[in-house]
Amino acid sequence: MSQSSTVYTTLADVRNGLQIEDSIDDTAIEAAILSASRQIDEYCQRFFYQEGTAGSPSTRYYTALNPWSLEIDDVVTITEVATDTGFDTPLQYSQVWNLSSDIMVEPVNNDKKGWPYTRILAVGEYVWPYFFPQTCRIKGIFGFPEVPYEVELACKIQASRLFIRKQSPFGIAGSVELGTVRLSSRLDPDVEMLLKTFRRNQGLAY
Repeated sequence: MSQSSTVYTTLADVRNGLQIEDSIDDTAIEAAILSASRQIDEYCQRFFYQEGTAGSPSTRYYTALNPWSLEIDDVVTITEVATDTGFDTPLQYSQVWNLSSDIMVEPVNNDKKGWPYTRILAVGEYVWPYFFPQTCRIKGIFGFPEVPYEVELACKIQASRLFIRKQSPFGIAGSVELGTVRLSSRLDPDVEMLLKTFRRNQGLAY
């Protein structure tokens, strides 16, 4: 996956916001955009790009904590659910579930607001093998259906802040005549407000 497909704003948007018309600083701006995107991922404990495709799905492994419900990473589309109940070494994941009758996804209305699913319920023939670790294999498209506009704006603000930071290498901005301020190492307060809704609590969605 290219880095350009995992960022949340564009070079043109950040240039526009900074009122920069030439391309001299493009490399520095692109680095700021990439850094801001990863800061957002870290703060929210999730990512907003898509990992995997229908033809080449991403694979992830989970440990169930009970037989009926499995908490997973953000997923847009599930292409396969498989479990190992024989506790083979290595694990074989030979029990392939029927996506139409063996599972339900939750929160059930998340797709209506452009959010991913974060939980799979066992409702058919099988239950999650919660008594053995890493026995659940999920394939699909992980991440968000689309980058939310709040995340795009947050990335633009934070990338601009990171780019301007190079003008204040010691963390102090301003002048003697007009006064100075110390730049915080935290996310911009407006960025935190924009991202508050998307933050996960210890890896689980609010």
